[in-house]
Amino acid sequence: MKPYELLLIITPDHDENEAEALTNQVKGIIESGGALLKVDPWGKKRLAYPIQKRNEGYYVLYIFESAPSFVAQLNQALHVIESILRYMIVQYEDDIDKLKSELAAEVEQPTSEAAESTPEVDAEVAAENATDDDTEAEDTTESA
Repeated sequence: MKPYELLLIITPDHDENEAEALTNQVKGIIESGGALLKVDPWGKKRLAYPIQKRNEGYYVLYIFESAPSFVAQLNQALHVIESILRYMIVQYEDDIDKLKSELAAEVEQPTSEAAESTPEVDAEVAAENATDDDTEAEDTTESA
């Protein structure tokens, strides 16, 4: 399997929910024939030049691995979706192993932060919050 990246430009006529639904639809198409590594929604951006009389579009970047034969199927599937202004599929040029290790580190990071939380730190945070509440209470009694 080879690594590829797909950049979509979706019409700006849709709201965020419809754009997200289309993003998930393309995600499902990719997962049916390959392994999706990363989805990076860039949001609404101005186009370099007007396309179909539109000056803006939603950009979404997908990085995936698949067999080369699947790319032709993906091209056909994307070609019939009317909400897509433009798309481009190219082979991923960067180090795919580095990307996979970064993604694995991102998955492990939230669990390691929870493990680092200690009772001493929690007690200090609670004490700081309590002193903030006391000063607010003093401020209200002085003004009354």
